[in-house]
Amino acid sequence: MNDDINYCPNCGTKNLDKSSRFCGNCGFSFYSNKNYYRGQQYSKTIGEQAKDTFDGFVNKVNTMAGGSGQVELNLRDLVINVFQKHTIEERENIFICGTARTTPREEEISSEWPKPWLYSRVFMVFAVTFVILVSLLELFHNVNAYPGIIFIGALAVPFSLLVFFWEVNAPRNINIFDVTKIFFIGGVFSLLVTLMLDSMFSTGQLDYSSAILTGIIEEVGKIVVVAYFLRGTKEKYILNGLLLGAAVGAGFAVFETAGYGFRALIMANYSAMMSTIYLRGIFAFGSHIVWAAMSGAALVMAKKGNILKMDHIMSGQFLKFFIIAIMLHAIWDMPIDINSDIPFVQIMLTGIAWIIILVLISVGLKQISNKQKTFT
Repeated sequence: MNDDINYCPNCGTKNLDKSSRFCGNCGFSFYSNKNYYRGQQYSKTIGEQAKDTFDGFVNKVNTMAGGSGQVELNLRDLVINVFQKHTIEERENIFICGTARTTPREEEISSEWPKPWLYSRVFMVFAVTFVILVSLLELFHNVNAYPGIIFIGALAVPFSLLVFFWEVNAPRNINIFDVTKIFFIGGVFSLLVTLMLDSMFSTGQLDYSSAILTGIIEEVGKIVVVAYFLRGTKEKYILNGLLLGAAVGAGFAVFETAGYGFRALIMANYSAMMSTIYLRGIFAFGSHIVWAAMSGAALVMAKKGNILKMDHIMSGQFLKFFIIAIMLHAIWDMPIDINSDIPFVQIMLTGIAWIIILVLISVGLKQISNKQKTFT
């Protein structure tokens, strides 16, 4: 045979005799089904190429983050506890994290992949509240429900995702009050900085160049505020940077979505408002929150536990991830026409962003593990 067939493409049995015309297990004809076999081989090659591309990207991000060795992306651990029943005591133990009495010592911090679940319950609370508010409006025509629909609709996904990052913060050194404070105040101030920059560099009508400018302006607006909250030495863990970056990004996303929802209501109608809330709620999963989170993590990596200085902001380790965040944001906003109602571009960008986030979580856990080795 011209082509060596190592495994039967029909049953998968290993082919021990390379000169054989038939599979010894199922009798599949290698010659008469040659085109089928080549198709199978081609498909396998495509799959292998996709895996190689994925692994190469993961390793590249890991290297950029200062990581080494094999990268473990345990996505299963991040959702496995969602489907299990949890007690009130478990919930309370999570909410008291980050206080002077409940923050673990460095040698006690777990470097295992976290198994968060509370974020799903928070989302369910928001979802039920949202459904009831919509019912009040549609069944009883009570216009007083409009503000609640807009705010809860804008809040549901970003704040739930923020709780996810809070649960992932293995050092348990930031309490829920501080996270909520940064969410609200950081979100508002990042919008303020963004609007100030936008007034100086008007983006105008959305096109490719204005999308790039918007990406730069909004990511700078967020990182200025993130940098303020990461300026000290307490926030020395990469996972701290992920959390505080996500807090500012979530606040930004909520207020922006609420604004767009209100604008859609007064300039169009109720249907336009609901479409805006749903669409931006779904897209919140892969936009402002994760972009700001990766920038925050990069800032912590750059300052290495020291007080934040301009040298850290201008360092290559930070700028590499910050530029990635800007690029993801810019491409997200670009008017790319793919002749489809499905937002493939945004879906792809969400996937890329979350691969980076997962790698940063992995590097953050290795940082904890390496610190613990100094205590042994």
